[in-house]
Amino acid sequence: MYVASRVFPDADTFFSPGAIAVSGGAIVAAGSPADAERALPSGFERLEFPGGAILPGLVNAHTHLQIPRLPLPSGGSRRAFVDWILGVIAWKRAAAPEEFRRNFEEAAAASLAAGTTTLGEICGPDASVYRDCPMRTRVFAEGVGFAPEVAGQVLSMVEAAIGRLEEAANETGGRVAHGVSPHTLYTVGPALLALLGGLAARKGIPACLHLAESQAEMEFLSSGRGDVADRLYPAVGKDVSWFGGIGMSIPRYLRNAGLLRKGLLLVHNVHLARKEIDGLWRSGARFVLCSRSNAAHGNGSPDVTHFVDAGIPFALGTDSLGSVPDLSMWEEMRAARSLYRGKHPEGELCRVLFRAATRNGSEALSFPGGALLPGLPADFVVADDAGGEGVEASIRNLLERTAAGNVRLTVVGGRRLWERA
Repeated sequence: MYVASRVFPDADTFFSPGAIAVSGGAIVAAGSPADAERALPSGFERLEFPGGAILPGLVNAHTHLQIPRLPLPSGGSRRAFVDWILGVIAWKRAAAPEEFRRNFEEAAAASLAAGTTTLGEICGPDASVYRDCPMRTRVFAEGVGFAPEVAGQVLSMVEAAIGRLEEAANETGGRVAHGVSPHTLYTVGPALLALLGGLAARKGIPACLHLAESQAEMEFLSSGRGDVADRLYPAVGKDVSWFGGIGMSIPRYLRNAGLLRKGLLLVHNVHLARKEIDGLWRSGARFVLCSRSNAAHGNGSPDVTHFVDAGIPFALGTDSLGSVPDLSMWEEMRAARSLYRGKHPEGELCRVLFRAATRNGSEALSFPGGALLPGLPADFVVADDAGGEGVEASIRNLLERTAAGNVRLTVVGGRRLWERA
């Protein structure tokens, strides 16, 4: 039993004082200390956290933990983003094999220390690291290939990667799960996009796509021209002069490829019109916003106001350390908060963002959890209590005042994985 000054089972409820009862890696009760105690047999361990708050573990719904810190692009031009992509490609080609595991372990440790218990991870070059991943993780096997003649070969590579991830899932008891990631619409051509969409549907697994991240991407999809065609592809020795744009709306393009369905996770979404967002949502897609990464590359900002005001659930992600200074979901919530221009009261907005970083993230990754309710995994965080009267004021204070240094304990599946000394 874990007892604290406050417990937040979700974004709508809190108990003060509060407690949760954990057995077999799952939550069996959340409420007052007396309620939690009744749910456990005699002889249970009791841990007290005076001045602490227990809340659902945070969900970083989009990461690349094997990518290290890289120089951030300067300025806000479209050219800077293509330069950054080329820098990532150069790093990956030159990196020593052992670097990928080291980067992952360091990033995972930092994430746990900041209260993150669940990840949406794009599979890095070393797929073996996920066998030892301490967090609940959906790993998306990534496919890249624009020319139609490479589609079959890339599909085979992705299928092999999924096979390795399925082994990791078996070894971790399902804590690590898998998905498919067509990288982007400007690096995955129509033939491969359809094959990967079919693979996801056939296996019944989620698909993740970086979408509408930059103006350079949108220009390429519209006309086949711009920095992607003129600088990115020549730099890697590829000719895309045959491509003249997708010739239709993005939702229709995704639908024609068989990708637009429940289980599709769209990341970034900076340059989508509101009508497109609405249509994608109605067709089953879910969204991850990465505000700090978009700002770092001068790519613009996601339309947080529309997502909040239209009631469209969204999750939050940090992207990689190549784009942001840290992997803190607290900073990600604050960054999204700064972009809101609607009329929701501050307390309600903070509850929406807290839900985005917890339950919405779990649902977007097709994981149970994101709340401290009976039967759900015991994935939770103990942080310093930020005070406040009522649930809205209390969550607002958490968002305003909490950083990695305020996290006391991080638990995944009932296992205490990180604790502040």
